[in-house]
Amino acid sequence: MKKTLTTIKALSWVLVCYFCIANVQAQQVELRFRVYGKVIDARTRKPIKRIPVTVLPFNRVLNADAKGAFLFNMPKGSYSFKFDYYPFDKQEVKLDVKSDTTLLIELHSPFTSQYIDEVEVVTSKPATETPAAIEQIDKHTFKVMPAMIGERDILKAFTLTSGVTSSSEGAADMQVRGGLHGQNLYLLDGIPLYSTEHFFGMVSVYNPTIIKSAKLYKSDFPAEYGGKISSIINVQTEDASLKKFRGEAEIGLLTTKLALNIPLVKDKVALSVAGRLSNYSIANLISPFLTTEFNNTRFGIHFGDINANLLWKLSEKDKVKLTFMSNTDGIEVKNTYDAVDKFWSKNKQQNLGLNWYKTIAENAENHLLAYADNYGYDYGISNENIKTKQSHVGQVLTGINSMGLVDKFNYKVSDKLKLNTGASIKSFGFSPYQLNVNDSNVNKVKATDQVRLTEGIVFAEGEYLLSKQQTLTAGLRLSTIGNTDKAYTNLEPRIAYHGIFSNDYSISASAGRMTQPIHRVANSGLGFPFEMFFPMSSTLKPESSWNFSIGGAKDFSLKNAKLSVRVDAWYKTMENLVEFQDGYDATATAFFAMQSNIIRDTKQYLTQGNGKAYGIDFSTNYSLKNLKLTADYTLMKAECQFAQLNDGRPFAAPTDIRNSLSLTSELKLSDSWILAATWQYNSGKPITVPTAIFLNPTVDPQQGYYRGSDYQQVITERNNYRTKPFHKLDVSFIHNYRTARKHLEGSVSVGVYNLYNRANAFIYYIGTVENPDKTYKPVLKSMSMFPILPSFSWSLKF
Repeated sequence: MKKTLTTIKALSWVLVCYFCIANVQAQQVELRFRVYGKVIDARTRKPIKRIPVTVLPFNRVLNADAKGAFLFNMPKGSYSFKFDYYPFDKQEVKLDVKSDTTLLIELHSPFTSQYIDEVEVVTSKPATETPAAIEQIDKHTFKVMPAMIGERDILKAFTLTSGVTSSSEGAADMQVRGGLHGQNLYLLDGIPLYSTEHFFGMVSVYNPTIIKSAKLYKSDFPAEYGGKISSIINVQTEDASLKKFRGEAEIGLLTTKLALNIPLVKDKVALSVAGRLSNYSIANLISPFLTTEFNNTRFGIHFGDINANLLWKLSEKDKVKLTFMSNTDGIEVKNTYDAVDKFWSKNKQQNLGLNWYKTIAENAENHLLAYADNYGYDYGISNENIKTKQSHVGQVLTGINSMGLVDKFNYKVSDKLKLNTGASIKSFGFSPYQLNVNDSNVNKVKATDQVRLTEGIVFAEGEYLLSKQQTLTAGLRLSTIGNTDKAYTNLEPRIAYHGIFSNDYSISASAGRMTQPIHRVANSGLGFPFEMFFPMSSTLKPESSWNFSIGGAKDFSLKNAKLSVRVDAWYKTMENLVEFQDGYDATATAFFAMQSNIIRDTKQYLTQGNGKAYGIDFSTNYSLKNLKLTADYTLMKAECQFAQLNDGRPFAAPTDIRNSLSLTSELKLSDSWILAATWQYNSGKPITVPTAIFLNPTVDPQQGYYRGSDYQQVITERNNYRTKPFHKLDVSFIHNYRTARKHLEGSVSVGVYNLYNRANAFIYYIGTVENPDKTYKPVLKSMSMFPILPSFSWSLKF
């Protein structure tokens, strides 16, 4: 270990020295940006004429025009805008100018005094500002996006961007550039999430009412992140406000949400709490009205989550933030006749984090995070004879828990060089499967039966300003994970370049290695969220990938419009991918494990192989007055090769969706009405179907229904069939309003999912068709899941 730390220290010094001596001179071109603002009376919503606006640090004063509008043309930097005009309360707005920006300033008079700490930014950033491999979704775009059954979802929003798809229609998961859902690092306030799905995979665990920012790294990975090989999704929630009480409530067809911000000690301590609960389930409603044949059956379906954070401002340089998250899902079916039969599927996830943010100096900051989390899944059946009281329980438990201590240090060496270093230590407990088969008891995951691992990580990264808006970033991440049985050490170099040039175009390129010691295997798409986590071991090596990308962006300023274009070409290699062997999936493995003790011998049902994916992403944004249009397209190919699958021959990966296209539009009909629409298209994905089907000789060919045992399937190749293309159109109308007296802000969204009722194939199965001679033959059929559906939500801020 000493040798490893010595090596890391030496590499860090080499990195620092390299950036310190590098000094490439280039033509200095100062870019300027437009800051347009409008000042209104918060009570009457009318413009405030000719109000003076003071800009600091210039101390320059400019009067707004007769419509309360002002315009500044200023270079990139941090500024303060002061508004001091009787009889309104004084207000100061701080802004970091990086792009053309629009501000809406609301001023209050002492008679209706109310503190204002938010500024609405209603314009997007230039495409050239960020590397082409990074996606960011702002709050405005997320809010107006059409939602399935009225439930906005950040992961589904990301699937509208280039290079990202979902595993199936309606699924709240992500497949990024040929990677699987389990190969993405999902973060919530810096803490990893092991499960991201609610309601059979239709809704993610990210509560939309509290999301402050969301960033997706498809490549160009910072050295501080690791543990997954495909992408990083970093979601930050709103901090509790120290100034005022406020809240937001939302009712939709699927859930009810409530978020409250409560200052406990003004300017010192505040609490923010947000909850989401499923409204009902159709099964719960119809259970009492079932026919006599089924009137002894009861259904129960629910999901919910809660997020909370407690913010304590110790001083101007110290801030402590305590975060908590808990989410649950469950379905239970109970049938009572001669016996009480139960089936249940439940999962629960919790995490607790303590953050300490400290400003050491003007050029140095430190962030210390201590956290603990737990995820568990409980799946089982039970039977109890009413007369004899004899019972039987069959139960499968799976889960993972971890705790960690992470320290990150940021230091600005000079105007040209920034350093980001850190270290962490983490402990994991794995329970891929715990079986419970007995006569009476339902159990919980036992910590004594878990596999324990410890991981240590150090990283260092430097960002060097080669010239004006030309940055080179290089980093190194070193991790060691294992236990007394087996340990692996992984070295992950990262390097990236991003340059913005004077004629509104940019170039970006990156290369980096990622490793993944924790394997997730699950049933894909919608359905029971049966997922298992296996640690690396002597028989399961860590997954790894090399990610390469090069791209560019261009911003066009037209006469009355703006147009931006981004292109990013990428290539990814993957090693030690984990897949079920033929004949197994998560559910089949669970039931087979009940009958034999194979679970710890992963070679019985898992195998490892390699893969690669490559493609090109295109993104275009166009805005004209009240109209915004975006288009995202990806052309790609992904394939795998496993020695134990497909006779060792390469085959199409399940994420090999060759063409994907998303079109979104937003039309501002008036000051309070918005029309939004999205259209998605995905070409067919690979699945495995029988090459031939033969009826058993004992089966009557004139019967119209066949059981699985009535025929034999012949499969000669894995993923040998492409599903039908998927496409749909979603639309929504959003009405924003504000009450005159109580200063309440409301929003109503009404829309339609799958407007033209496209019957997209959700599942494929073996059915029958009738021949001319009245006999029947088995054929491949498909069934759709989501027809045209209504969407509705109503929210109110107070």
